[in-house]
Amino acid sequence: MRIRIHILALSVLMSSLGRAQSLESQLGPAAIETRQTHGSVDVVALGEGMHRVYLFLPAEPSVSGKAPMVFFHHGWQGMNPKNYGALLDHLTREGNVVVYPVYQESDATSPQVVVANTAQAERDALAELKRRGIEPYAQRVVYFGYSMGAAISLRLAVSAAAEHLPGPQALVLAAPGDAYHVAHGADAKSIIPPLREQRATLPIAIVTGEDDKAIGLPTAHKLAAELCRSEPDRHVLLVLPSDEHDGKKVNAGHASPGAPDSRYDFELKTLLTEIPRHIAGRKGFEASASLNQLDFYGYWKVLDAVIGSLVEAPSTSMKYVPPPLVFKSGTPGQLYLGTWPDGTPYRQAHVEDPCVSR
Repeated sequence: MRIRIHILALSVLMSSLGRAQSLESQLGPAAIETRQTHGSVDVVALGEGMHRVYLFLPAEPSVSGKAPMVFFHHGWQGMNPKNYGALLDHLTREGNVVVYPVYQESDATSPQVVVANTAQAERDALAELKRRGIEPYAQRVVYFGYSMGAAISLRLAVSAAAEHLPGPQALVLAAPGDAYHVAHGADAKSIIPPLREQRATLPIAIVTGEDDKAIGLPTAHKLAAELCRSEPDRHVLLVLPSDEHDGKKVNAGHASPGAPDSRYDFELKTLLTEIPRHIAGRKGFEASASLNQLDFYGYWKVLDAVIGSLVEAPSTSMKYVPPPLVFKSGTPGQLYLGTWPDGTPYRQAHVEDPCVSR
């Protein structure tokens, strides 16, 4: 009997290890690098102050004609792309044109003007891309929003046509925030539209940290509750945990989506002529405590899977298949967050679904 129990336990352990190795080969940093098929990034900077916008273009080889695009809406006071540089580099070298509107000059900017500023900057970016022979591949447009950027993404998703912008085929919202998190009085009025205005088939992935208790988690709960009318396989709230092991800790707080890369260090005061026009690719990622399992197996995993799902068909098509890695609750791939250096599994993510009890 004991022998059978030991054999069964060993079988379960081997199966678990095999699954982890399989997931690691699909999702880990090495797998991410294999998808970076462009050798470098070209940079275009337009405008000044709150009207500045950065364009990150795949290079070596360069792109032309219709291109997949990510409209990257940063968090409050994220005017410098540095804190998101590793993700920007990855998305671009993966083949996406990335549009990064600055939308504010300082903390004094009113949140009530950031949507209009973003829309104008993105129109300017699209005009420049058209001049270069590049246009959005309409079936492969994704809006990514972090913190305040999530509110901007949601607002523009319902007003894209009126703003003469390409509408998103999917939204990925990381640690979502709103105007009342950064302002007071009239400036604090929410800029998030009623989610009933979003089309019911629009894939919306919300990812936040369990310790983002002041901003990301409560806002994510609120948004997820408003999405119950949408198709059940088109929305998800994935919560990433903090963890510690062998004297090291990863914190799933509001700053956890940060992924610094010093090559993307462009202060807003930097003259346009002083911004580099080309960023050479490199192997690996710049070491940072802010770049960890929550990025590679959390935020980046979700974003990559959503972008990749649009290759076969736009999300408006009957042929579109929402990526199970993101939207199929409870699967190993959805919940897996890698391992610590000694192979110890990192705590799993979990899905919260406020629609189940309704």
